[in-house]
Amino acid sequence: MALSVELTGLQAAQTDLDTIGNNIANVDTVGFKGSTPNFIDIYGASLLGSSGAGVSPGQGVSTNSVSQLFTEGAISQTGNPMDVAINGNGFFQVQTPTGVAYTRDGSLQLNSQGFLTNDTGALIMGYTAPASGATSNSSGALSTIQVSQGNLPASATTSLSMSVDLPSTDTPINTTTTPFSVSNPNSYNQSTSTTVYDSLGSPDTLTTYFTQVSGSGSPDHWQTHWQLSNSSGSMISSGAGATLIFNSSGVLTSGSGTINVANPGDGAAALSITQNFAGTTLSDLAFGVNSVSANGDGGGEFSGIQISNNGNVVAQYSNGSTKTIATIALANFVNPNGLSPISGNAWVATQDSGAAATNTPGAAGLGALESNSIESSNVDLSTSLVNLIVAQQAYQANVQGINVDQQDVQKLLQLQ
Repeated sequence: MALSVELTGLQAAQTDLDTIGNNIANVDTVGFKGSTPNFIDIYGASLLGSSGAGVSPGQGVSTNSVSQLFTEGAISQTGNPMDVAINGNGFFQVQTPTGVAYTRDGSLQLNSQGFLTNDTGALIMGYTAPASGATSNSSGALSTIQVSQGNLPASATTSLSMSVDLPSTDTPINTTTTPFSVSNPNSYNQSTSTTVYDSLGSPDTLTTYFTQVSGSGSPDHWQTHWQLSNSSGSMISSGAGATLIFNSSGVLTSGSGTINVANPGDGAAALSITQNFAGTTLSDLAFGVNSVSANGDGGGEFSGIQISNNGNVVAQYSNGSTKTIATIALANFVNPNGLSPISGNAWVATQDSGAAATNTPGAAGLGALESNSIESSNVDLSTSLVNLIVAQQAYQANVQGINVDQQDVQKLLQLQ
């Protein structure tokens, strides 16, 4: 009986050593979660029931379970824009050759086909980019994330918003005697320039001129004109724009127009730019440009991706433009300890863990992502080494107990 009792202790100590050894082996594994064995004592049940004659000796120990410690590991900065760490609850959902799995390993990269993977090659899953005009990150389907590395096509400018401060102290101009002319600075009061793009992505300079028209109203109206020039400074086209009308408080009450250019040159399509001056004011302040906003871009080459804290996978281009490709999904479980670990620094769901609840980072109790960072293993090496010594002592003590029992058995055999 004693030999079997000590054998259970030996087996338990070996389980403890194996678990601690696995923890130490993975002390540098990204996102690794340490484990600890849980032991229970063993007592035999008598068919005669309790005799009231005292407690019988136990029959040893058994490993009841091995619990995973899902405490968060330290988050370390790496400087790699592809690295992301989960700060809080949740797991990356990944597609493996054997099915869906879950991991905390955020060492991400693009494979040869442009799919976003972690260091083991598992495909990261997320929500595809929302349809045009949608506002929810999760409006797309949950699938693997593929990043197109193609060039971004050019887009023509179609709208231009400009807010300026026009000085009421400027000298009004008699436009009858001094008609507007780009070449005559006395025919306008102020001007400002901005860049617009044609359908081929060529940047052109659009200059807007402001003329305070004498005797046109109270206060005087401001007539705008425009000129479009190419990159060499040659004029492409010009014309009259909106007339800006202000009330007595200097607030703009009317003023918007459309700039039409039939032939921008270089074979580009005709330009039609809606120009508005919302926010423009009339006051005794000096002329100033408060804001200029225009759509349109020149073509851009793919230069890389950036992963934001909300999980957006954003493609970056050489012209400074960006494009959201997808949003990384995170999953959480009612009982993370019910997850079953598999090779490749991952887990699979079980009946004990419950089904995965998937959402975007930062939503529904899920953690946010930290870019340029990875989560280190949560194994404390110093504590593990101390536990290793304790487990080794337990193993040696059980071996010694077996040796003593073996000697007692030998002595009994010699009593014949």
